[in-house]
Amino acid sequence: MATKSDDIRARLLSIFRVEAEEHLQTITANLLALDRGLPPAEVRQVVEATFRAVHTLKGAARSVSLMDAEALCQALESILSRITRGHLAVTRPILNYLHEGVDGLARVLGGGETSTVVRELISRLDRATSEPVAEASEPVHPPHSVQPQPQPAEAPPAEAPAAPVASGLLPEETIRVSATKLDAVFLQAEQLLLPKLYLAQAVRDTKEIVDALSRCRGELDRAWAASSRRSGSNGHAATLPANVDSELRGLESQARQFHQTLVRRSQAASRAVDGLQEEMRSLRLMPASTILDFFPRMVRDMARQQGKDVEWLVQGAPLEVDRRVLEGIKDPLIHLVRNAIDHGIEAPAVRTQAGKSPKGKVGVSVASLEGGRIEIRVADDGGGIDQARLRAAAVRARVLTPEAAERLPDEAALELIYRSGVSTNPVITDVSGHGLGLAIVKERIERLKGEIHVETRSGAGTTVRMILPATIATFHGLLVRAGGQMFLIPTEAIERAIRIRRSEVESVEGREAIRWGGRPLPAVKLSALVGIPEREEKVEAGSHQFCVVIRSAEEQLGLLVEEVVGDREVLVRELPPPLVRVRHIAAAGFLGIGQIIMILRPTDLFKPVHRTPRTTVARPAPEDRGRQPSILVVDDSITTRTMEKNLLEAAGFQVRVAVDGVEAWTLLKSESFDLVLSDVDMPRMDGFELTARIRADRKLGDLPVVLVTAMESRENKERGIEMGANAYIIKSSFDQSNLLEIIRRLA
Repeated sequence: MATKSDDIRARLLSIFRVEAEEHLQTITANLLALDRGLPPAEVRQVVEATFRAVHTLKGAARSVSLMDAEALCQALESILSRITRGHLAVTRPILNYLHEGVDGLARVLGGGETSTVVRELISRLDRATSEPVAEASEPVHPPHSVQPQPQPAEAPPAEAPAAPVASGLLPEETIRVSATKLDAVFLQAEQLLLPKLYLAQAVRDTKEIVDALSRCRGELDRAWAASSRRSGSNGHAATLPANVDSELRGLESQARQFHQTLVRRSQAASRAVDGLQEEMRSLRLMPASTILDFFPRMVRDMARQQGKDVEWLVQGAPLEVDRRVLEGIKDPLIHLVRNAIDHGIEAPAVRTQAGKSPKGKVGVSVASLEGGRIEIRVADDGGGIDQARLRAAAVRARVLTPEAAERLPDEAALELIYRSGVSTNPVITDVSGHGLGLAIVKERIERLKGEIHVETRSGAGTTVRMILPATIATFHGLLVRAGGQMFLIPTEAIERAIRIRRSEVESVEGREAIRWGGRPLPAVKLSALVGIPEREEKVEAGSHQFCVVIRSAEEQLGLLVEEVVGDREVLVRELPPPLVRVRHIAAAGFLGIGQIIMILRPTDLFKPVHRTPRTTVARPAPEDRGRQPSILVVDDSITTRTMEKNLLEAAGFQVRVAVDGVEAWTLLKSESFDLVLSDVDMPRMDGFELTARIRADRKLGDLPVVLVTAMESRENKERGIEMGANAYIIKSSFDQSNLLEIIRRLA
């Protein structure tokens, strides 16, 4: 049973982790700035700021009894202290020591490092402080560029926010509120939109009542006059009796006054709700740097692992975006940046040979657009997307037949990057080659009600543009009726809503179209697109129908609908599982009358217009269907062999095992297999040699080989690629579902 002291410690740890993350971001950003090289005056400020952040973090770690974290901070502090006293130069080796210590500290705070490993790391850092000033490595910043500074005595308590020392001003009063609580309050504020929508609908309803009363009084007056004329009554009886006319006028006046009262109350409610929601949205806004600060270290480490030189560039980091949008975009950004480094940026020697700078550039820019949207670009100056390799990858993944791939236009071929299983990387590693990254990116972006576009130039690089809403809450769109049901089309996708004669819909190249801007515009019935049977209605000659012209990127499409109801604001609700991804539908929305309507996803509506014929998809031969693929597992560890054998058999594969490369080669010469799953470091014949023999054999040359190993250096990965492995999986990052997905695709 949890005690009160346990609860207090849990709360302190929660507060500490938030504070520690802020300090780690500051320390990492400062070290990267020192990496790039700074003027002497700035070096002094950056080192001092880093020293203070480490010192404060050390005190905070001590207050919550995280002794390993405190000890690591002390080791980092010792190095920084020697620099501030002018006893140590800021050299590349020293900066590498500091980066290594900060990375280790991050792992300790995440609970992913043992005390033994921490002690070894501290020992390496201690050796750094004993090195003399005159080192073989050229200083990035000489020791005299940092003046000696007094070392602070003790860190302030973890609970007390540090005041800005330079200005001497008191900090702005702040409180820490958990994101969960903030989300709960924001959802309550969103619920107030429903009464606002109800009032807006009531205003429209009462207006219709007032107009109906006015029409009824006029109709009654005319009917009474006509009846009087037919009966030959005198002129005084040609109008409604005074008492009836007075009562109707009074009823109409009351309805009109009630309508005006509702208008005033609706306007007041709208101002109050809109103001509250705007304030709540401002609380949710965070600078884009919140997630972008994570990337410099990732880019630096990944580039170093791959032997590449990459410069990281950021524009628009201060721009404020809804926290939910930032959280949703973080994983797609990681996928795209990793892709840019792994697929896009060439090795320094290759870039130099092509007449480019050996240092590649990868950057992210964030900019605001009209209509409450933002644009996030991920760009690199690498080799661009190779269309030929992309087509070959689609054929290899059985997405297209070779004939269809050859006929596919470049623009359509570029869309293949979003297809699951298609990857231009010939080998699958822990970084790339799975053919899932961009498929996941597209799905996540569309889930955020956004759209994604890719631009590439051979030899000049690739740019991925993502257009997203700056906030996620209410939604504005055009309400239309199709197939008897209501749908909302996002406002930003609409070019124009027009009325056309039914005779204006013509056939162009086998598809319906209308004339728009002097050229044919594809026109499709919305009911047919979303799969709703068309309502039977009498169509008169020369009658009209509505057409909503929508746009996605540079494409336009006409949606033929039965009625355009008008602009509406709705409260958005995400589709619950298992309806997370429904074709053509982005989300559900609540109207003021309590009706739930579907919000359309415009990018989906364009797909049927450009759909690739079904004959382009490669199908497995009939005799192959239903047969269980046979896998040969090769590993000298009985534990690993047994684990992999049980995993694969549970997934429906036939499995044979071998204890090393020699036994595996014997089995391969006598039996038929669909894939080899092999360790690398084995006696008699290792995995590299086994792979090389398979590739050199005339009959076995195309057999897929997956290497699963603890050897994770870049040199070993490159050797695996040279030998011809299809996948190279690191045991330290082993994931069963990931392994099964790779094997299913390759086998």
